[in-house]
Amino acid sequence: MPDDVPTATITVRPARTEEAEAIGVLTEAVYRDGGFLDDDEDYVTHLLDGAGRVRDALVLVADLDGSVVASVTLAEPGTTWSEISHPDELEVRMLAVAETARRRGIADLLMDEAEDHARRQGLAAVVLSTEPIMEAAHRLYERRGYVRQPERDWDVEGFPLIAYRLALG
Repeated sequence: MPDDVPTATITVRPARTEEAEAIGVLTEAVYRDGGFLDDDEDYVTHLLDGAGRVRDALVLVADLDGSVVASVTLAEPGTTWSEISHPDELEVRMLAVAETARRRGIADLLMDEAEDHARRQGLAAVVLSTEPIMEAAHRLYERRGYVRQPERDWDVEGFPLIAYRLALG
């Protein structure tokens, strides 16, 4: 690559309060554009609630040259945003990468930081739920060593979710 062509800088960091609304909009758009969202207004509201996630959980963002292009919510065990985690597990929620920022390893960077955060907290594992049709996400998690946990699969009002777990060592 020629020296005069700038390269993009991706930084993973905790979200700032003033970014909360944009995080909600990004998450909802990624789920809607990916075909992972029906017209359930409660779930749309849930995805759009970046402020609630930033307030009550650790939200990480990927900043690409000054713009937030991805986020993931980390729910500590027993907190408002945790759904399936046991007391020794961190739960990953709502991983979303903007279409324009894909294929740059951003999801892996966010997951690296999520797993490192769990290790720093002394937790035994990272867990998450995903939709059965999110096949690209399944490949990401399985490549990273996550193992399906069918006994922890669940549904929300008839909407199925499948569980994965990564034991930390």
